Amino acid sequence: MVSVIEATGLTRLYNAHQGINNLDLRVDSGEIFGYLGPNGSGKTTTIRLMLGLIRPDRGHVKLFGKKVTPGGSAMRAGIGYVPGEASLPENMTGKKALLFYERLSGRPAKNRDWLCSQLHLLDTDLRRPIRTLSRGTKQKIALVQALQHNPELIILDEPTSGLDPLSQEAFFDVLHDLRDQGRTVFFSSHVLSEVQRLCDRVAVLRDGKLVLNSTMVEMAAQADRLLWIKLSPVEKDSGEACALTVPTIEGARFIRHDSGGWLLYLVPASDSQRLLHELARMNPVDFRFEPALEESFLKLYGVHIRSLKGPGAIK
Repeated sequence: MVSVIEATGLTRLYNAHQGINNLDLRVDSGEIFGYLGPNGSGKTTTIRLMLGLIRPDRGHVKLFGKKVTPGGSAMRAGIGYVPGEASLPENMTGKKALLFYERLSGRPAKNRDWLCSQLHLLDTDLRRPIRTLSRGTKQKIALVQALQHNPELIILDEPTSGLDPLSQEAFFDVLHDLRDQGRTVFFSSHVLSEVQRLCDRVAVLRDGKLVLNSTMVEMAAQADRLLWIKLSPVEKDSGEACALTVPTIEGARFIRHDSGGWLLYLVPASDSQRLLHELARMNPVDFRFEPALEESFLKLYGVHIRSLKGPGAIK
């Protein structure tokens, strides 16, 4: 695989706290790479170093095999960027703003019409001054400006902010289409479900250091499992329902139950096969079994989940 982003010993320190420290990272061509971490972990600092907006204290980062230098603009035509808080020219119409960004990129906006159609960005919206638009519509314009010139590398910092769920899904479809065309996406987020839904590979940053760099398939294989079991209600001789009894499952941690008969357990990945025999013994009405990816991610953040969402009646 061809390396598009390669950081070596990348370090940027601030006065009272640490930005990133000795970061080694590689992102290959044609993948969607998730960059995950809590607020203040150093995600935005990493992106600013990639773009040459700030200078590293030590180490370096290369894009397309060339070392990034502060203020350098030679590679920017091949990059599409959406910052965490996009600032658009408020007095321009959306259409004029996109034309302005097209000229700034130095490339024709070959993807503009397709992107507007996919994101349901209407011509009536593009004809209005940006200051009059909703937050979600502004964010769509920010996304179109970053992708309209068909860049080889797309760098996104919390790009779904302000988008409704349908627009988010449409945007994810766009990114998958671009990935299939060989484009590379660096997707920074703190939303676990987005990264799980979208990314091929993921790195987790905590306190300026990488604590994980893995494919989503590897992450799922190593993660503990969530097991939801729904049992048949037990009745007394009088016909009244008995209080719910919580069966013990060896090696599993019981999380909670609800009045609908659902019980939730956290099961070590190594115990998955043995669990099938336990289920046969318990004779559940229904069950769900899946990787506990959210729990795994939050453990990397230094946080443990006390309660977990479940199917059906579990809220």
